[in-house]
Amino acid sequence: MTGVGTRLLPLGGDDPRALGPYRLLGRLGSGGMGRVYLARTGPGGPLAAVKTLLAEGEVGAHDRRRFAREVTLAQRVDDRYTARVLGADPEAPTPWMAIEYIAAPSLAELVRTAGRLPASAVRWVAAGTAQALLALHGQGIVHRDVKPQNVLLPLEGPRLIDFGISHAQDITRTTLTLGTIAFTSPEQARGEPSTERSDVYSLGATLFHLAVGRPPYPEGEDTLRLLARVSRGDLDLTGLPKELVPLVRPCLAVDPAGRPRPADVLDRFPEKARRLPASAGGSRWLPPRWTELIGAYERQGAEWERAAPAGPVAAAADDPTRAVPPPGPTRTYTEERERARARARAQERERERRQEQARERARERERERARAQERERVQEHERAQERRRARQRPRTRASAGARTASPAPAPAPTPSPPPAKKSSGAGWAPLVLAVLVLLFTARTCDDAARTTTPPSTAGSGGGSATRPTPGYAYTPRTPTPSARDLAFRAVRGGDCLDVYDDGYDRWSRPAPIRVDCDSASAYVRVTRAGPAATCDAGPGRDRWANHADDGVRTVLCLSRQFRTGQCFTAEIDGDGEASADLMEIWNCAHDRVPKGRTHILQITGHYRTPSDGRLRCPDEDTRYWTWKVNEGRSYVCTRVA
Repeated sequence: MTGVGTRLLPLGGDDPRALGPYRLLGRLGSGGMGRVYLARTGPGGPLAAVKTLLAEGEVGAHDRRRFAREVTLAQRVDDRYTARVLGADPEAPTPWMAIEYIAAPSLAELVRTAGRLPASAVRWVAAGTAQALLALHGQGIVHRDVKPQNVLLPLEGPRLIDFGISHAQDITRTTLTLGTIAFTSPEQARGEPSTERSDVYSLGATLFHLAVGRPPYPEGEDTLRLLARVSRGDLDLTGLPKELVPLVRPCLAVDPAGRPRPADVLDRFPEKARRLPASAGGSRWLPPRWTELIGAYERQGAEWERAAPAGPVAAAADDPTRAVPPPGPTRTYTEERERARARARAQERERERRQEQARERARERERERARAQERERVQEHERAQERRRARQRPRTRASAGARTASPAPAPAPTPSPPPAKKSSGAGWAPLVLAVLVLLFTARTCDDAARTTTPPSTAGSGGGSATRPTPGYAYTPRTPTPSARDLAFRAVRGGDCLDVYDDGYDRWSRPAPIRVDCDSASAYVRVTRAGPAATCDAGPGRDRWANHADDGVRTVLCLSRQFRTGQCFTAEIDGDGEASADLMEIWNCAHDRVPKGRTHILQITGHYRTPSDGRLRCPDEDTRYWTWKVNEGRSYVCTRVA
């Protein structure tokens, strides 16, 4: 009896309305060879899960014998740790078997939806499941399919279900269900006879799954490789808490003789621990997130129990708001959690944008200061030249006057003897020498002015005239765009780029490189480009800005191109929830991850979001993490690489 949950599907056209004394109320699910219905015998009667065979046309003799054997085995077991048989008719046109309905989730659903169990709770579940195996083995029955999906967990304690491929000790071979390989024993994987110790191995694998969140083998392998690994007993026990090693590791011995018996498993607990599963104290050991889901199942079962046979139960089946359906099998995040993270990322990007604007304003102020300092230097240079010319002009005019002016009139004559010729010659020589020195100095300064003095204006007679003077002229420097600046400016919306986050919050390239959007290196698509482009936030979205020295700003809005086989790193916490930057690309073969990350996830597919909003990944037996992308229009499935 697999797939039991709180969702009750309406009966279809090929479903019977009654089987024996049981009136069918709706379909609970479908197993490997049969369907399971919710039913009751009449008003006030107990609910039952009625299992039938799936067959095209008339049921074959082989299938009928197999079903009859299953009924016989199930009727031999009447224990509080298993589902009790209420009635059966293997010879009916549609063979059926009615089992008490247990309103509880399976261990597989609890781990997938509510996370892993602490060590104390694992011991509590182990004790109850071992007690159920004792009841089976006491009747000479080997279950052969112990796995998380076949252990229901009400608060009273574990209940072992589904004897679909169970067998008595004289029936030792049957077809191996590939979907359960990760929980089968090595001898089963090799096709050898299975024994009670085979169930103990499966119990150990189930307990490991409760504690770690995965089977005791590396994830991501195909069926044949996993089958070969199981047959060798090639385990991966990474993550198993130390306090659970003495309980779980002996159960996973490759040699069946080295495994404990169910009674030995129970003997590992004190007397009070062995009594715990029989008590109603499951809430004392299970974490709140587990008890909440178990309580939801119990409330739904009680509502169905009170409902009239033909009315409210069927209505509840069609009303999705009445049930408390668990999340899809591949969901890791709730929508609210994803929206909160999207808001946080949007706020972080807005903070980065404001910081970048502040840095740009600071750079602009620095450039303005540099231009002001340059203008000040030019003005100071011009003032210095003007002062130099002012000092030179009076001396030059005095020298010219000495050369051309008439001799000044002599003072009033005073009687004196006329000078001698020697004295007259000695008085003119210094004067001539001074004139020559002044002329040489004026010539030198004039040449210097031609090469260093900017244009000047000379005025005379109340008017003015501008006279260009060859020499120094200041030309402000205009920054030349770099190759990086030009690369950013060449990008347009719709282009694809060979760039991605390298795992350390850095872009893999210093400048964008445009590539064909169909190429394997087209990691991102540009949705918008421009100096003031506004970018959307969300998983697989980011922005890349460039501020050139010439003041031109370019913003590129990027959207991740998801392709099957690509990998990125993620942090997976103790509850199995993952967080990651979907703009990142990481080598799938790396054996290390950046600080703060724990796993490498590989994209297994990129799909359009269905109308019902449920995200489905191909293999239900593989642990997936999914993300909605492209504003929820599509989603990606990922698993551990």
